[in-house]
Amino acid sequence: MRLFSTPQGAIRAVLLSQVVMAGAIVAMDIRGTPGEAAPGLFAPPAQGPSVRPYRPDLRPAAPGTPAMRPMPEQLEFSVEDSAIRIAGQIAPGDADRFLAWLDQARPVETLVSLDSSGGSVSDALAIGRAIRSAGYDTAVADGAVCMSACPYMLAGGNARRVAPGGVVGVHQHDFGENTILPAFMAIRDLQRGQAGVMDFLTDMGVDLRLMSHALRTPPEDINILPPEVLSDLRLVTA
Repeated sequence: MRLFSTPQGAIRAVLLSQVVMAGAIVAMDIRGTPGEAAPGLFAPPAQGPSVRPYRPDLRPAAPGTPAMRPMPEQLEFSVEDSAIRIAGQIAPGDADRFLAWLDQARPVETLVSLDSSGGSVSDALAIGRAIRSAGYDTAVADGAVCMSACPYMLAGGNARRVAPGGVVGVHQHDFGENTILPAFMAIRDLQRGQAGVMDFLTDMGVDLRLMSHALRTPPEDINILPPEVLSDLRLVTA
C-alpha cells in the first residue's frame, strides 16, 4: 500500500506538517545562506543520495562536471532551439514580466524549456497557469534543472517531459518574505499557501502526493525525484 495514496491522505500530510514547516521558516531566517552546492547534483539517484544540499544561486556547468556557474537572480526569457526558454531564479514580479515578454515577443513556439532553481512560489504558480492557458508544453532539457518552485511551472504544460539528464527536485518552501513570525501566524500563512498549491496541482492534473515529497525535505536541501516518481505523480506525461 502506498503512503498518501489518496487526496485525503495528502491533505492530512499537509496539515500535520505545518508546525514543522513553521519551524523551518524560522530556521531559514536564522541561517540566512543555504548550504553548499552538491557537486553530484546530476548524478542518478542510484549513484548518490536523492536528498542533496540546495544552492539556488549556482548550478553545475554541465552533467558530470563539478564546475559551477551563476544562476541568474531573476528569470530570463528567450527563444532558443525552437523553444521558449525560461532560465534563472524566480524573483517576485517575474510572472508579470513573463506576461509582458509574451505580449511583446509573441513567440510562435509552443514548447517552454525550463532551467530554474526556483524561488517565488506565487510567481511560479502564476507562470504555470499562464503556460496552461496558452496551451504550451513544458520540458526540462538534458543538463537543465527545475527545482523548488520550478516544478509548478513544469506542471503548467499540457504535455510535460524531462530529459534523462534533467534534474527535478522539491523541498519545503515559504509563501512570502522571510521574517521571524509567531508560530501560529506562520502556520496560518503556510496553510493558506499550501491550499493554493493544492488547488493548482489539482487543476493541472498532478498528483497531490508531490507535496509529501516536498514537505519531508528541509529548505536547505533538495529532494531529487527519479523518473519513475515523476511519471507516477503525473508531473511528466511522456
